[in-house]
Amino acid sequence: MSLDGKVALVTGSTSGIGLETASALAGLGATVILGVRNIKAAEDVVKSIKEKHPGSKVVVGPSLDLISQESVRKFAETIDKQYPQLHILVNNAGVSFMSKNFTPEGVGGIAQTNHLGPYTLTRLLEKKLVASKARVVTVASVTHRTTIMKDARAFLTDWRSGYYQHSKLANVLFAYELQRRLGNHGVTSAAADPGGVRSNIWSTSPMFSKGWKKKMIDFFYSPPEDGAKAVVHAATVPWEKDRRVVNGTPVLPADDLRYYSRGLFCSPLLCNLDGYPGKGMKKVKSTIWGISTLFTSLWDWPLRKLSRGLLASKCKPVRSATQTYDAKLAAELWEASAEFAKLPPQPQV
Repeated sequence: MSLDGKVALVTGSTSGIGLETASALAGLGATVILGVRNIKAAEDVVKSIKEKHPGSKVVVGPSLDLISQESVRKFAETIDKQYPQLHILVNNAGVSFMSKNFTPEGVGGIAQTNHLGPYTLTRLLEKKLVASKARVVTVASVTHRTTIMKDARAFLTDWRSGYYQHSKLANVLFAYELQRRLGNHGVTSAAADPGGVRSNIWSTSPMFSKGWKKKMIDFFYSPPEDGAKAVVHAATVPWEKDRRVVNGTPVLPADDLRYYSRGLFCSPLLCNLDGYPGKGMKKVKSTIWGISTLFTSLWDWPLRKLSRGLLASKCKPVRSATQTYDAKLAAELWEASAEFAKLPPQPQV
């Protein structure tokens, strides 16, 4: 589809999935804003995208460091002033492995970077997003299926409750709550699972950055350009295409909650079971889920590559983890996040 005349903002776009998402959107005709920390690296990205897509429009926003609420606010203020409209927002930037640290507001570093920073950015731009009838895509992960969130505030303030997998669960909860709160105003919000990707996120891992485990990731996981396809699909697919119909009636925006996945990551075993371990049958189901997910992670990209895209290439909305549909928890997370971000809990539209 053509995105001529549209404006898109992609965070974390100097490498990996973010870079490839920005490149793909620029190739479709959108004016793409790179939301990144490293301005020099972003300038190099602009050159590479323009070489790949001659005539494309790519610009570098001010420096954006999602671990800093002050940086997020300054970035959002500049974008709000410089761009009359914003049609696509891709909350992609994130971290996986980080030493224990907290922000001045008392929020854990991973929870801040992966959730509260993107939450704050989205909320500060919400008037523009509503005016533009925008699509917001929050990049999640299959790891959101491996945990639960017992307390929204603890996720933000307790280090052990705010690990990577918890933040990815928060991403899906946020994507759904954004749809509930802004869906009636024309904004469409979805979570996207890029699958197993050999991106830079593994480079800081003590376990996966070297040795045989790194070799496994390099061999079996997809390159970022392939991983970005689910994100680009979620950002551009016509919303009505996948709208659920119940008893002949399309569901209301507040109930139109979408988690886009691709290839073997759409497997019924992976999507219809939860990976959170428990007792009894829950333990049995989580074990089946674990085996299914291991198979999926190891064969999703090789199957697609060997078949030259004929197999395991389809993107579609699938069921996310059971807890992601907990509207009460999603509202609690939204309101706790608003408190830490010093924003009103109700959207200002």
